[in-house]
Amino acid sequence: MKRISPQYLMLPDGAQLHYVEMGQPCASRPSVLMLHSLFFNADMFQPMIQSLQNEWHIICPDHRNQGLSTAGQKAATMRQLAEDYAFLAQALSLSSLHVVGSSMGGYVAQELMQCAPQLVCSAVLSCCTSLAEQQKERFDQLEALLRRDGGAPYASTLLETMFGDAFLNSTEPAALVQREQWRSFFGALPSDIANSVNGVFSRPDYQSYLASNRTPHFLISGALDRAKKPADMEHMNSLLPDSTHTVFEHSGHTPPVEAPEMFARQIEHFWNQVN
Repeated sequence: MKRISPQYLMLPDGAQLHYVEMGQPCASRPSVLMLHSLFFNADMFQPMIQSLQNEWHIICPDHRNQGLSTAGQKAATMRQLAEDYAFLAQALSLSSLHVVGSSMGGYVAQELMQCAPQLVCSAVLSCCTSLAEQQKERFDQLEALLRRDGGAPYASTLLETMFGDAFLNSTEPAALVQREQWRSFFGALPSDIANSVNGVFSRPDYQSYLASNRTPHFLISGALDRAKKPADMEHMNSLLPDSTHTVFEHSGHTPPVEAPEMFARQIEHFWNQVN
């Protein structure tokens, strides 16, 4: 079991950024920044991290306004979150990062590669897109419902959106534990999670930046994803100069939770190639 150290950092606008840190910085290879999906927190990466074969210095923050991080004075836009993580890297004296972004975290990673390109030596993006939101009206309604009710009435709906049928129907003990953990977590989401929903679905289009982005990318899709299709990431793959795309056949929208061992094995192979 890898040792986890919880930490807090005061951001310039007064927000308290919660993050967990594992391992020690190493001069011979970059640290790893893992950015979670909307409705989750940094815990979503824990089963996958435990499956990594090598020791890495890993930072897993809770996005502002999610998990144990506070909202601060600034809106939780994708650009603001990227600026938060550039500030975190500076505070920790980190000059080079492997960035892993799942869904919402993938949008933050794309912003980070724009506002602090010198920081990012590789990017693993899972189940996101380079497009602005194409179903804005649908998510305006979700934002309004969550702002009114919080997560409790919608825990099952979120579970079915964030995970594929193979994971939802699995009788494996690990899957059962994870399902109940996230059902409980989604049900306890406060009404201000709607502010984070707004940040995700108000994101800009990133397509025009991809052709000039020379950062090595590894793109991961879930064949059973109900929120984003593999075609979304294949489109991104076609625009990036240095990119590989793979599809997890038995995963939905959250492969780090649904297939942690496979996710760990593939991203570690990618990092070793980049290093």
